[in-house]
Amino acid sequence: MSTKTRKTLSWVPRAALLLCGLIMCLAGVTGVLDPSVISGTAVLAPDGITSIRVDFGGFHLGLGLFALYGVFFRSFLKPGLVAVCTTLTLVVVTRLLGINFDGLNDAQITILSRELVPFTLSIVGLLSLFLVSRPA
Repeated sequence: MSTKTRKTLSWVPRAALLLCGLIMCLAGVTGVLDPSVISGTAVLAPDGITSIRVDFGGFHLGLGLFALYGVFFRSFLKPGLVAVCTTLTLVVVTRLLGINFDGLNDAQITILSRELVPFTLSIVGLLSLFLVSRPA
């Protein structure tokens, strides 16, 4: 790969991680402030609502902030991409297994489509980081 191509690709991992971080933070804040966006009226008990806030709010917010940390501190770029990619790979695989075991509905399709965006971005970012950092 030429030096010019490497320089052109060098912004891709950081941009991918930035977008993942922003998406995850937005999802996290939404999950904390309004868990009904995620669960609808399916979970009405206080402990269920708190679980939704934690699982879809706090967790996503934490992962998003870790990703953003990797954007601003170069030494955390690769760990940030690996963490986001690994986590979202498991989220998507688990979602697909759940759909297989429990059935498919419109809510599952909507949630999966939202999860696929940062998942794809993280893979693109990690692959481009590998290409940019590979010896010539």
